[in-house]
Amino acid sequence: MQKNMEKYEIYKSMHESLAKAMRAGYYYQAIFIEYAILEDRLRAILRYAGVPYINKNGHEDKISRKLDKLRDRPEFANKFVRDRIPAKMVDDIKEWTEARNDLIHNLANIPYDDESVKAVAEKGKQILDVFKNKSASVINHFNRLSGK
Repeated sequence: MQKNMEKYEIYKSMHESLAKAMRAGYYYQAIFIEYAILEDRLRAILRYAGVPYINKNGHEDKISRKLDKLRDRPEFANKFVRDRIPAKMVDDIKEWTEARNDLIHNLANIPYDDESVKAVAEKGKQILDVFKNKSASVINHFNRLSGK
């Protein structure tokens, strides 16, 4: 119970920080927070579904690999999961993470374009708002299946 409260407080704080960053125009900060929350939600879905996300070298899969698993693994092929997290949503998240990665990896190589960064931050917020609710539903589904 204590761990759940800690997780709740962390999420609450992250969402408050995200809202503040968006209001203040700190779009890179918003993008970092969005990415962290998305990755955590993906990790939780995989964990509750019993799908490994640690490779043979003991390293956690990258977000793109987690998304591939969510799209392709049989654990996620049932109607309940697909109705909540369709392949299109997974593809949209993957596309957003690629846009995010392009921004981050080329930070020193391209002129700063506030509108592009803002667009990526806004798209990430939009994706996150939907995905966090859908992922909670899927996690609860896997909890019910396991009898927890």
